[in-house]
Amino acid sequence: MQHPPDTLHARKRRKARAMIVSAAFQLFSEHGFDNVTVAAIAERAEVGRTTFFRYFGDKQQVLFADDAAEVDHMCAYVRDKAGRPPGTDLAAAIGLIREAGAVARPYASLSPAHSAVLVRLLRESVDLRSRYLLTRQQRALRLAGALVEAGTEESTAVLAAHTAMACELTAMKLADSPDAFPHRMDEAHRMLRTLGS
Repeated sequence: MQHPPDTLHARKRRKARAMIVSAAFQLFSEHGFDNVTVAAIAERAEVGRTTFFRYFGDKQQVLFADDAAEVDHMCAYVRDKAGRPPGTDLAAAIGLIREAGAVARPYASLSPAHSAVLVRLLRESVDLRSRYLLTRQQRALRLAGALVEAGTEESTAVLAAHTAMACELTAMKLADSPDAFPHRMDEAHRMLRTLGS
């Protein structure tokens, strides 16, 4: 994956975007999601509303700010590192997605504190859970496409991507803290492996 040149303008844009994300999570932590306006986020970030909307379509989008970059890295990993094409091997396809998630995790810039806020907000808001599920559905579709490109049979690719999504949603539901999420994810994958026994 080629990266754009790191110009002063690009650095300023990244800094402004990071300030908006940080301000939003601070306010969501303090006041909950529904009680925070875009104007309040912009004011806390010391940017104008126009600047906010240059980066995000709405305040929900801020919560999932780095999803696209994370999925880009996951798909690139699946396409580039498949080795032997999974074909119809469901376990191999799920394993490849899991590896891709571990490799892409550093590109998800949510800090542990922000992750904790997100988990709390998802538990409190039906609307946010719906948006989160939509992002996961979009992620599964993209990963299925990457698996097909890597030589996975289509039905296996689609099932693998949605099974990986189900494991993530299970871990999110059962984890009582962001630190517990990886353990719950391992647990979900272990449960999957018992299906054939």
